[in-house]
Amino acid sequence: MSSSIDYRHFQTRPGISVVTAHGRQRLRTEENDRLIDVLKRNDVPWSAVSTFAVSKSTGAVTLFPCLAASISSLQEFSEILVYFNRNVNPFTFSFDVFKTIETADAVAEATEYFYQRLDNSRSGSELFLKKLSSEECRSVIAERVEETVKETLPAGAAMVIGVSGGGDSNSLLHGLSRIRNHSVAVHGVIIKGIPEWDLGVPRARELCDFYGVELTVVEEHEVKDLLKMPRNSPSLTDSFEREFKGDDWEFLGTLLIRLALSRRARELNTPYICTGLNLEDLLCESIFRISTGLKPASFPSRNIGDMTLLFPLWLCPKKIIDGCFPKFSLDNYDTRYPCFSLGRNLYYSVIYSMQSQFPGFSEQMARGLSKLSLSDPVTYRFDEQLGFHVERFVPFPLLHKFRKMIGARQ
Repeated sequence: MSSSIDYRHFQTRPGISVVTAHGRQRLRTEENDRLIDVLKRNDVPWSAVSTFAVSKSTGAVTLFPCLAASISSLQEFSEILVYFNRNVNPFTFSFDVFKTIETADAVAEATEYFYQRLDNSRSGSELFLKKLSSEECRSVIAERVEETVKETLPAGAAMVIGVSGGGDSNSLLHGLSRIRNHSVAVHGVIIKGIPEWDLGVPRARELCDFYGVELTVVEEHEVKDLLKMPRNSPSLTDSFEREFKGDDWEFLGTLLIRLALSRRARELNTPYICTGLNLEDLLCESIFRISTGLKPASFPSRNIGDMTLLFPLWLCPKKIIDGCFPKFSLDNYDTRYPCFSLGRNLYYSVIYSMQSQFPGFSEQMARGLSKLSLSDPVTYRFDEQLGFHVERFVPFPLLHKFRKMIGARQ
């Protein structure tokens, strides 16, 4: 006996399918999902799709924007078809299947990092989760630091490096200590003036003692001298926050570090200074610059006046840096203060999202941006009113605020 019952009407919610030129794939949904939740869970970019609804009663297919709609509220439809806007396969780089490569020393496992091998001949990719011990992390970092130093620094040169006492500093010092057949004289500098920096001084001393590196501690009043601030003026952070409400202290902090390193380098009669900016830091800086109409600033070497600023960790991901010396990294994280700058939050979030979704692409992008930046380097000029080198003209309102911050006469 045949039945005329249409069982489609008993569905509590429609099915969700991604439709591409490569075929159709059904996505799993849960009771309280919105469509945007389903897409995010399956790594389907909402901006890359158009949604069509299939009527349960007539079978008609109509364009139906419904990203914010709950799936259970769409009971009049048998299916929501999510059409990908391009003829590419969005699941080529899926994390559904990957191979785990164990570390040689499972007891000392310190971090893990995804790598992706692309095979263009078959339009496929393989994903690997590599487990890394601290020793393996240190080996990776040392190899990349050595490669960069040998390419950018003449043998026998002296270099002044910024030391914070955290994991980046330790990894950088370790990498520099492992360089063979290319001697480099390393001098460390740490500056004081905010609680986070001050707390790092004991760790910085410990690190430099271990590696046999001389450490110069720049006290807060000496940091003020770099900006020609009166020594009896309010603290650096109070002065900054008074004039630059809502901006991130890091913007001024990086300038102060560069000025302190440069002063020490001139005392040592060397043009080379170095900071621990890593892969994500330099990508973040480059993406910010490009998105605001500026060409990328040079890296891994950058000429600023009579100084050459080096970034030996430019191809080193933070996760692997942290795996080198986990305790120092933890101490550094525990003393950090929150960042409220929307721009800084945005650009770092973009970089980490890209790095997480497409393993290996961040390194490729960094190499490309580096070539671009070195082929047409940014030039810097000395600004008499500010007292340091700048890239471009400083608008009067900004100059006025800065000079007011440092207590200069207007």
